[in-house]
Amino acid sequence: MINEAKERYLNIMLENQQELRRRLSDVYVAARNNVHDIERDIDDPDKMFDHLERLVKINPSIVCSSLMFERNYYPSKGRVFIPCARRDEEGNVRKSEIDSTYHSLFYDEWFDEQLKKDETNWSKAYFENKLFAGDQEQRLLTTFTIPIHDHQGRPVAILCSDMSLEDLREHMMEDIKDVNDRHEAGQKHHSYFFVIDQEGNYILHPDKSRMMTLIDEKVGRMMLANRGTCVTEVDGVKSRLYYRTIKHVGWVMVIVAPESVILSNARGLNIIILTLMFMGLAAIYLFCRRQIKKTTLPLQRFARSAEEVALGNFSSTLPEANDYDEVQQLHDAFANMQTSLATYVDELQKTTTQNASLEREMKIAHDIQMAMLPQTLNAQRSAPPVDLFASLTPARDVGGDLYDYYLRDNRLFFCVGDVSGKGMPAALMMAMMRAFFRGETRRAERAADIMETINRTLSEEYTSGYFVTMFVGILDVTTGHLDYCNAGHEAPLLREKKGDDERASSTFLPVKPNIPVGALTQWDYEGQQIQLQPGDMLFLYTDGLNEAKNIKGEQLGRKRVKEVADQYYDDSAQQLVEHMEEVVKQHAGDAKQSDDITLMAIKWPLNPNDLQTQQDKTSKNQLTIRSSMVDMALLEPFIANAVEQGGIIDKEAKRLRLAVEEAVANVIFHGKATKISLQATVEDDMLLLTIDDDGIPFDPTQTSVTDLSVPADQRPPGGMGIILLHQMTDGLAYQRVNGHNILTIKKKRTL
Repeated sequence: MINEAKERYLNIMLENQQELRRRLSDVYVAARNNVHDIERDIDDPDKMFDHLERLVKINPSIVCSSLMFERNYYPSKGRVFIPCARRDEEGNVRKSEIDSTYHSLFYDEWFDEQLKKDETNWSKAYFENKLFAGDQEQRLLTTFTIPIHDHQGRPVAILCSDMSLEDLREHMMEDIKDVNDRHEAGQKHHSYFFVIDQEGNYILHPDKSRMMTLIDEKVGRMMLANRGTCVTEVDGVKSRLYYRTIKHVGWVMVIVAPESVILSNARGLNIIILTLMFMGLAAIYLFCRRQIKKTTLPLQRFARSAEEVALGNFSSTLPEANDYDEVQQLHDAFANMQTSLATYVDELQKTTTQNASLEREMKIAHDIQMAMLPQTLNAQRSAPPVDLFASLTPARDVGGDLYDYYLRDNRLFFCVGDVSGKGMPAALMMAMMRAFFRGETRRAERAADIMETINRTLSEEYTSGYFVTMFVGILDVTTGHLDYCNAGHEAPLLREKKGDDERASSTFLPVKPNIPVGALTQWDYEGQQIQLQPGDMLFLYTDGLNEAKNIKGEQLGRKRVKEVADQYYDDSAQQLVEHMEEVVKQHAGDAKQSDDITLMAIKWPLNPNDLQTQQDKTSKNQLTIRSSMVDMALLEPFIANAVEQGGIIDKEAKRLRLAVEEAVANVIFHGKATKISLQATVEDDMLLLTIDDDGIPFDPTQTSVTDLSVPADQRPPGGMGIILLHQMTDGLAYQRVNGHNILTIKKKRTL
């Protein structure tokens, strides 16, 4: 009866826990999905009201949403600007701006600290302020906050989404009332629920007067684990407490069931069960004693016949049974067994032959899968060297891990992935993922774009429930610039090369919290970038490495993986991978491999002398470079000298550098030029940067600017670079002279 009651209460708790988590998730996802639109329209304060109104209208869990901007962000709106959208008692959503009377309720140390942290947060539960509740009853709320950034990536506001806990309280009361009516009728005490926060305050309780008051210290100490059951006195009644912790917010949901309720039905039932047990045991004893005496002698003869059958003599004669009783049935069963064993041995021989054929087929499948993986890098002779080595060891004949790499336009596209599941289904998914990746490398320019396209294709076309953790990177082998995107995969190790007298050190590459590919159709994958230095090495792996277990069940762990990478700091990519394979083999010992293991190492050994030779050609005010991304590194010292002579402040200098790099990159990628010359001059209040190339004619001053109001999937490709040139400069001039494009970029002097 106790177990039955426990299962009943835990089912109720699980249902309500899932309901609470669903509502929290709805608020979280809704707020995050609106961040992009708000940040896109950050320069238009009046559009903020529309975004907030839409957020509240389409999300019934949100009762109020507001945007708290930093002080003086919109000078036209005054010192403080807080747009708001609120759902009233009739369910209508009304937009308003919170006036200065209430500003002190928002702008305090909490706001400054939250803006500085630049991260999402769930607030403690709290009662709605009387000033906002008005004539309505004060609601119990919790608020999800997420930072809003301007176009420069600086946090400038906090989006607050308020979720009411009153509906959840009523939902839980209805569930527990149903249990009271069906199982606790006539009892003096009844079961009930409550929810407490991390500090021990009641935030949900059938008695509203207890909400936001502290729980009894003795009861609180009984619930130290994340989930469990304990027995204690609550309000003077001995009760069983079933509790679970709700992740992300740290709340504890508790169902209190009085012991008297649980045990009331058990006592009478126990007496009946014990009586029936004793009577049954007595009857069984008498019956068995009689039958044993009757059947012992024939069974001895059958035992001798069974020994003959066990020796393989399936045609051995069985003793005759005179009566049609259990002995006769045993006789018939032995006869059937003789026939079945003979048939089984024949079928076993056939099955053994079939299994041998299946093993050969699986061996062929393994060879095909391994042949799909790249063995060498399709490097061009003119490309700077890159040291790359990878290996895949499936846990079965075939597996779901994958890796691939491909060199295009001096950029190395590479990936490592892990399909959920094992065996043949995972292997087929691995083959599809490699095909998706290889197809995208021939046209994509950013790692995040590759990830989004693969995720969309996998989610829309394949609904078998598989998902893939994946890391995609694009390494410019001429400059060491790495663009990458991670989808729920293990963070790679970056082994940075130190000085000649220092050992290399490894750190885990910082990765954004993107979800695995195929988990959700719509997900905005965030890419990241980093600059590698000569001698740096990337080490990528699947979780089969760090989760490899020995016979004691101990995992290898990320710490040990990092130690091995640090230990073999002077190794090549192949040596590091082989050392890592040996380490995991020694750790596992006799334990069977439980997961696929994929390893990849990429070392970028660009010779610094190649850059130095080009830097010698640079003068202070003039620069001539090849039409190659290798020489892009020479632009930075040239532009730095130009802005210093021209008197340009740091903020505008950064804008000018972006414009010049965009113009030069356009010539390199699209102009078909052989060389590019740059010259810096100062005239009156202007700094003039002239870019001269011998490529095909192209006038950026006459090219139409892309209309950003048109959706991205309906706009023609290109055009964003022209927008950047116009926005980052104070004027453009173009001439076509003697087969050369001459573009002059103008920037006003600010010092």
